[in-house]
Amino acid sequence: MSKPAPIEHSEPGGVIMVVDDDDIVRRAIARVLSRDGHEALQASNGKTALEILRARRVDVVLSDIHMPDMNGVDLLQAVRAEHSEVPVVLMTAAPGIDTAMKAIEHGVTEYLTKPLDETRLLSSVARALKAHRDARAQKELLDSVVREKAAQSSQRTPDGALVLGTMLANRYRIVRMLGAGGMGAVYEAERQDLAGLRVAIKVLHTTLAKRADSVRRFRREAELLASIHHPNIVHVIDFVSSPDETFIVMEVLQGASLTTVIQRDPPFSERRTAIIGAQALSALQAAHAANIVHRDLKPDNVFLTTVAHISDVVKVLDFGIAKLVSGDQEATLTQTGTVLGTPAYLAPEYARGEKPTVAGDIYAAGCVLYEMLSKRGPFVGANYNAVLFAILDKLPEPISSLRPDISPEMAAIVMRALEKDPAARFRSAREMADALVPWLPSEVRAYAATTMAPPLESAPTEVPESESAAEPERKSQRPR
Repeated sequence: MSKPAPIEHSEPGGVIMVVDDDDIVRRAIARVLSRDGHEALQASNGKTALEILRARRVDVVLSDIHMPDMNGVDLLQAVRAEHSEVPVVLMTAAPGIDTAMKAIEHGVTEYLTKPLDETRLLSSVARALKAHRDARAQKELLDSVVREKAAQSSQRTPDGALVLGTMLANRYRIVRMLGAGGMGAVYEAERQDLAGLRVAIKVLHTTLAKRADSVRRFRREAELLASIHHPNIVHVIDFVSSPDETFIVMEVLQGASLTTVIQRDPPFSERRTAIIGAQALSALQAAHAANIVHRDLKPDNVFLTTVAHISDVVKVLDFGIAKLVSGDQEATLTQTGTVLGTPAYLAPEYARGEKPTVAGDIYAAGCVLYEMLSKRGPFVGANYNAVLFAILDKLPEPISSLRPDISPEMAAIVMRALEKDPAARFRSAREMADALVPWLPSEVRAYAATTMAPPLESAPTEVPESESAAEPERKSQRPR
């Protein structure tokens, strides 16, 4: 490398990572950068470079192109994917038009040829460093403006509710309140930067937003929901945590909670119970496959919506007290021995404060099926303690006593899910859903056998009288 007279640079020193599998070249470049006032980090390959980037701040990546395993263009793509704000300058001793075009396509900052001239090298690094700092300063200024506008626009009524028209994060305009609970409130909003896209926003209560543990639990809910991609689980779109508001943005749903529908409609038929139950169990199975236990399944957290004129499409909500069961202690935001969940749907082992398991969700699903069929839960009591006592020490009234018209097979499914002994229940949500297959419409059965969730185009609710008369053979082949 040639060594001309020192040149002046307007940019103060930065953190520059040199990536080259040639130890001599890499060390020589690092020495030049150090003499110019930069902190020079070194990596002999792309994998090591990415590990350094994940561990500490780097202002500019200066990488050779031709390296084994991960070449410079591959590293450029990885840096762009994980650290889009970090400029990448590529070097090569064998320049080629195809390689140069790929580098430009993936956003290379500059492209140098070896042998490197010290003046050109330092000038290139100085330009990349200045661009990086200018972009960072611009982002910080924009974030400051957004926070200021959000603080000015976030308004609440005396009871703590957001005023209609309030702007959150400078893009979500509150349209109406959908509901409220212990953790906060849910609003319908319009996303102003996406053509007024309607979304649901779950805003953490202002008191809880000041507590780090509550914010962590709230963030965990967003992360859990985002990690499970399933048609019967509400989709998360965004998560925002600022000094002013902390909230989760989700798809907005049109319809009603299962609680509302149970109260409004007559006791469900076995067929409708099976269709709704199979979808909820499909959602649970997806969560369990990701080592997540819901812990608060109940009719309030089962939402029935309509898609393409198909009713009773299930969306499972509120993973606020869900728990990872993979042994990840950092992901555990509640302690063993703490009773969490809604009393009427607690499994006996939860009522004793034992650790959450899949069996607890199976029990809750049994409670939901019981309530769809009978319009009441398996246990009732005058207060919280009375309900817990009944769950621990009493047997539920057989569902067949409340609904003598239902088949013994359906009654057996419900009562098995409500067994006191977790080992006596269904071993998985999939197994319980499989037990409901005989009640599903014939066109859904093959689909349910693999995905468990009824396809939207085949999710009818009740059998019209005309259909019953027209298909006596099919009806006689399945339970009532």
